[in-house]
Amino acid sequence: MLHPINWLSTELQRLHKAVKITREEMKLDDKQMYDKAHKVITPSWKVNDRVLLCDNRVKPGALKVVTRQRFFGPYIIKQVVQSRPNVGVAYQLVDEKTGQVIRNLVTSDRLKAFNVNRDNFNERLPRFNTGIDAQTSDSPKQQNNRDRHSSDQTGEPSPLEIMRQRIVKGKKQYLVRYSDNNDNWCDWVNRTLLNHCRKKGSKHLDG
Repeated sequence: MLHPINWLSTELQRLHKAVKITREEMKLDDKQMYDKAHKVITPSWKVNDRVLLCDNRVKPGALKVVTRQRFFGPYIIKQVVQSRPNVGVAYQLVDEKTGQVIRNLVTSDRLKAFNVNRDNFNERLPRFNTGIDAQTSDSPKQQNNRDRHSSDQTGEPSPLEIMRQRIVKGKKQYLVRYSDNNDNWCDWVNRTLLNHCRKKGSKHLDG
């Protein structure tokens, strides 16, 4: 027969162990419910992937807040870090241009795939003339044909116009039509494209 003190110590250890197991099970259930509700996808980033890094910080005195650029890069994933199986994965990034290693590890929710077809976005935008040149500028049909011809030569589709706009979680998104006749939702568009859409008096574009 166990001494009362030994018995109490054994029961407390058993109780603490049972509570710990119950808490772990509750955490797992909560995670599964959260992932299902928010349609969470398991990160698939790997070493040498090219990504963009999200930075939501607003610098003091910044002239742009809502329309500021949020993604920067490209960066290359140098290392995938996971200290324990029950801890999320983090990534060590390297600036592709400078080769400098980012000091802090980055979680997957701050990463976005770097699409090489969208590189040099500004340079691939259609050029719109203003003032006197606007009187002799090509018609929209001629402009579209020239953009399609240019995209055939470069192998990359060019953005032509904004078809519509929507608000998702308080952020603007634009449906952009490209020279390959595909429409893609973008969370940022060039000022030239916005001005062109406003000049056309698009009813789908606000602000």
